[in-house]
Amino acid sequence: MKKIFFIAAAMLGVVSLSAQEKTTSSQFGVKSTVNMSSFNGADVKDNDYKVGFSAGVYGHFPLTDQFSVQPEVNFTRIGGKFKDDVTEVGNTTIKNKNKTTLDYIQVPVMFKYYPAASRFNIEAGPQFGFNMYASNKQETSVYANGTVNTVSEKTDIKDDIKNFDFGVNFGLGYNVTDNINVGARYYMGLTKIGENTDNGTTIANDVKNHSFSLGVGYSF
Repeated sequence: MKKIFFIAAAMLGVVSLSAQEKTTSSQFGVKSTVNMSSFNGADVKDNDYKVGFSAGVYGHFPLTDQFSVQPEVNFTRIGGKFKDDVTEVGNTTIKNKNKTTLDYIQVPVMFKYYPAASRFNIEAGPQFGFNMYASNKQETSVYANGTVNTVSEKTDIKDDIKNFDFGVNFGLGYNVTDNINVGARYYMGLTKIGENTDNGTTIANDVKNHSFSLGVGYSF
């Protein structure tokens, strides 16, 4: 996924070399992204990425011809999963899958720099997240004698997840026209997502959100 992110960054940089100057007017818009999310932290092991999405609105406010600020409000589905655990006993294969889904209302505030007042931009800024939903799905499949038996269980884990998440975003973008923009962004969570339990006697593990995303926006 990191290779995709840097390839996208290189493409955006090449396109920007021939770009005309962007609009300097304040704009409002809508955006949508697809993301690959997972977990970071000292207690994260055998972790893998899951596909998610985001949709929301933003305001883009130029401060000068090279700097602007862009606050956003997005609904985002992220999370992560363990790598599949496969066990073989004789002619029987047992595969276990475990996936966590987290829904947030995220509020990033992005500060954008447009080199030489071009349409290409480099961005960075803080992000505040408010958890709306959390679940964990476990699935066990048993392959034996040419047949497959699968049992799955989905558990609500909202009480185990903190209501608030905080981190920072880094990204690259390009204004294709005055109305259409594309971008690639990396989110690095800085707070543990787990909720302390039993009046603080059980401390949450060191697990944080992070994700890579590619998106498109339309400004009015």
